[in-house]
Amino acid sequence: MMRRLRREEYTVGWVCALPVELAASQEMLDEEHEDLEQNENDNNLYALGQVGGHNIVLACLPAGQTGIGSAAVVATQLKATFKWIRFGLMVGIGGGVPSKEDIRLGDVVVSQPYQGHGGVIQYDLGKTTPNRFERTGFLNSPPQILLSAVARMRANHLRRRSKLSEHVSKIQGLSEFIRDNAGPDVLYEASYEHVGGHSCEACSAGQVVNRQPRKNNKIMIHHGTIASGNQVMRDGTTRDEVSRDFGGVLCFEMEAAGLMNSFPCLVVRGICDYADSHKNKRWQAYASVAAAACAKELLSVIPPADVAGTRTVEETIRATSERALPPSYNIPFPRNRRFVGRSTVLKELTQKLLMDKECQRVALVGLGGIGKTQVALEFAYTVKASWPEYSIFWVPALSMESMEQACGDIARIRGISQAADDKEDIKELVRQYLNNEAAGQWLLIVDNADNMELLFGTGQSKGIADYLPQSENGLIIFTTRHQEAAVSLADSDIIELEEMNREEAVSFLEKSLVRKHLLGNGTTTTELLDELTYLPLAIAQAVAYLNTNKISILEYLRLLRNTEQDIISLMSQGFRDNTRYKKSENAVARTWLVSFDQIRDHDRVAADLLSFMSCIEPKAIPHSILPIVQPEERMVRAIGTLCAYSFVVRRGDEDIYDIHRLVHLATRIWIEKHGIAAETMEKAIRHVSKVFPSAEYTNRAVWREYLTHALRLLRVELDEDVKKRYTLCLKVGECLLEDGRIREAVAWFEESYQWRKNNLAEEHPSRLASQHKLASAYQADGQVKKAVELLEHIVAVDAKMLAEEHPHRLDSQHELTMAYQADGQVKKAVELLEYIVAIDAKVLAEEHPSRLASQHELASAYQADGQVKKAVELLEHVVAVQTKVLAEEHPSRLTSQHELARTYQADGQVKKAVELLEHVVAVQTKVLAEEHPSQLTSQHGLASAYRVDGQIKKAVGLLEHVVAVQKKVLAEEHPSQLASQHELVSAYRADGQIKKAVELLEHVVAVQKKVLAEEHPSD
Repeated sequence: MMRRLRREEYTVGWVCALPVELAASQEMLDEEHEDLEQNENDNNLYALGQVGGHNIVLACLPAGQTGIGSAAVVATQLKATFKWIRFGLMVGIGGGVPSKEDIRLGDVVVSQPYQGHGGVIQYDLGKTTPNRFERTGFLNSPPQILLSAVARMRANHLRRRSKLSEHVSKIQGLSEFIRDNAGPDVLYEASYEHVGGHSCEACSAGQVVNRQPRKNNKIMIHHGTIASGNQVMRDGTTRDEVSRDFGGVLCFEMEAAGLMNSFPCLVVRGICDYADSHKNKRWQAYASVAAAACAKELLSVIPPADVAGTRTVEETIRATSERALPPSYNIPFPRNRRFVGRSTVLKELTQKLLMDKECQRVALVGLGGIGKTQVALEFAYTVKASWPEYSIFWVPALSMESMEQACGDIARIRGISQAADDKEDIKELVRQYLNNEAAGQWLLIVDNADNMELLFGTGQSKGIADYLPQSENGLIIFTTRHQEAAVSLADSDIIELEEMNREEAVSFLEKSLVRKHLLGNGTTTTELLDELTYLPLAIAQAVAYLNTNKISILEYLRLLRNTEQDIISLMSQGFRDNTRYKKSENAVARTWLVSFDQIRDHDRVAADLLSFMSCIEPKAIPHSILPIVQPEERMVRAIGTLCAYSFVVRRGDEDIYDIHRLVHLATRIWIEKHGIAAETMEKAIRHVSKVFPSAEYTNRAVWREYLTHALRLLRVELDEDVKKRYTLCLKVGECLLEDGRIREAVAWFEESYQWRKNNLAEEHPSRLASQHKLASAYQADGQVKKAVELLEHIVAVDAKMLAEEHPHRLDSQHELTMAYQADGQVKKAVELLEYIVAIDAKVLAEEHPSRLASQHELASAYQADGQVKKAVELLEHVVAVQTKVLAEEHPSRLTSQHELARTYQADGQVKKAVELLEHVVAVQTKVLAEEHPSQLTSQHGLASAYRVDGQIKKAVGLLEHVVAVQKKVLAEEHPSQLASQHELVSAYRADGQIKKAVELLEHVVAVQKKVLAEEHPSD
């Protein structure tokens, strides 16, 4: 027995246009209800029932009276009779639009907001102008509860939890509603007209569009825009033109436009034809079933209790109609006619906020001067032109006063009244107004949301965020430099703004320059943009300077590359711009000063780190060079603060940071302004001097990272002497020498020694150590006479101060012997080394490393002196002792074996040399990295032995490997690389590859001319 319910128990209206649609819909009811008495003012006839716990009122348009007007009349009478209806569904058939969506007959289209449209558009509503037909009007989006249901239904389908097939199977007993009886699915080319008759039997098969058959007959559901009009769409070409005009239409029909603004509803259409001239009715019944089944599926995911808690249709319409005011615009700046590019960001904003409507708040975050305000301004004017239903309001978050002033402006233009005594908070009044549906749709731009305390308040005081509205009708864009602010305000809906690309920057220059011909030289233009780091504010400032002072880009570049004072002066020049706040800092060098002060006030550790970074190179800053902060979490937080302001950027997952070059400059201006520049620089020098590693190979990766930063510190001229600076000079010189940058090493060693000479006693260990290092650099640079002179002086001082057997004295003598050998004074070297060995024999054990090292060096001197037999005998002794006391892979043992092999080669025992060197290379291959200097040296020696032994191919192959590895890890002028290339020249020559030999030797000579002293023996 059918149930009989009261009118107020029905909450969903379901409208159909055709009897076949009504029949299919009634078949989807879970239960049917008894009819109610007819309202005398209502001409509709209703079918009542229940679906998924919802009580449904079904209505069908009168026979023969389809179209927008008739649909509007039926919906109006339905909501008048059933006053408790919350929303409606328009369910039936429509004509599909062939597109990349691959819509087929029997598919279903559900209206959904897309490309700025509410889900349904009336394509034939507008006015005719002399030039074209202009469409007007805007149809409302479906109610939020229905859009949420669509999202949940789609999720269920993705999880394979659809019950569409089950719903469709309910109607299998009615043959006309079965898919197999609908006939074939044929699509013709858009431009091909139907030949005539009730079927397409006479139509050309050659005009059929070839489509991939589907694997099954499962109903596919599509979501997007439905086009509604007063006439049936019967032309494929017009269909496609209209679809293109609206950014992609999925379906055409004739009723929905009559409902959307007066009966909040969702449209569900089963596809029965392709909206062209090849129409027939065979698919209408099945398409009606597919649409009805989809509507049932949709309702089944909405809890009835949720529906009961929503407004009735009349309440919703009344709230909407209360929006008496047309859209208003409170934008403080004119449109920037020089704005260029940023299309990707603007498109993303449009997609997020207006098309997909996936969020209501977006934060534009980026470095100060990157162009956030200008992007927001351009977006505001784009919305004003393309989405005229939106009011646009602008709030500068510079202070609570600027917020209050903006709210006052909004209240004035929207007619929000304030009490006569002004005790009501205008900010709170505006928030309440925008929360109300009467405000209509609006876009609010909160610009310069950088100050966390101002945004979120402190203690009991409110922040700007407390006065921001939250409404389904509203959108908010924040612009901020601060990542934490962006996350706090917009969660994950953040768009990071970066520098302009080259094309955008050149276009901006061209639009802004008075004298366009300045851009004639593309190379100069690129150089200028590189110097300005493609930062929009820097480019605007440069243009203002160029326009005002009438100088060339080349002259501006010269000033930029001149002294730091010139750069600071240029970057500090303010300029007028009617698209920026009047009292804001327009100059690049000053735009970040407020942020610096905020950091100093709220995170002193971060401010100290930024100050330190301003003293070293801005690029590739290793985490390990930064001043140590404890606990570690405090350091992480401080780095996070700098990254949050986009001042510092971390390179991926590496512990390496970059600081923007112009921020780097601005920080130095800031510390200068606060009178702490000298103090900051001194602290930086002391710290880097302390953490700079020794020049051992094992530290090479670290000291190579540190070198550029240390060199920048050393090049700064200080008003006062800082002792640690000269310690750093020494450390840097050692690493440069190790890296083959000999000329640079000499310069820093000389500076270090000069300071010690002026400030320390002659016998002071630090002064002697610096002389020692300088002598080594002189010798490497070919200035052997200077090296000998310096070392003889050291030895003389040692002789006065130290005992004969003192290690330091013996080390200095040892070093002097090597300089003697380099200077050709071999006899002196032999004599002094024999003396050292004799002293070692008296005071050191046979296996002592220093004693063995002296014997090793004496053997080398013997060889240089032609006493090869003595050299072989002594080295064999050294190797024998080391074999007893050192592990096979010990570096000292391998070095002595290498030297012995070299001596064997000099003695004509080439086979022995090859055998011993092959052993050394094999051991080193197991324990050392491919690029280790010791391994490359041994391979070099082995290749040389191969060449002497007549194994030329082996020599060439091994040397080519050595040279290839050295090219990857050593500077072009490194002595080891040049020596290997020189040896490869000899191997090429022996192998008959004369052209290769000549080419490589010319390269070696050219490099040596650039880097070696004129008197250097290698040159």
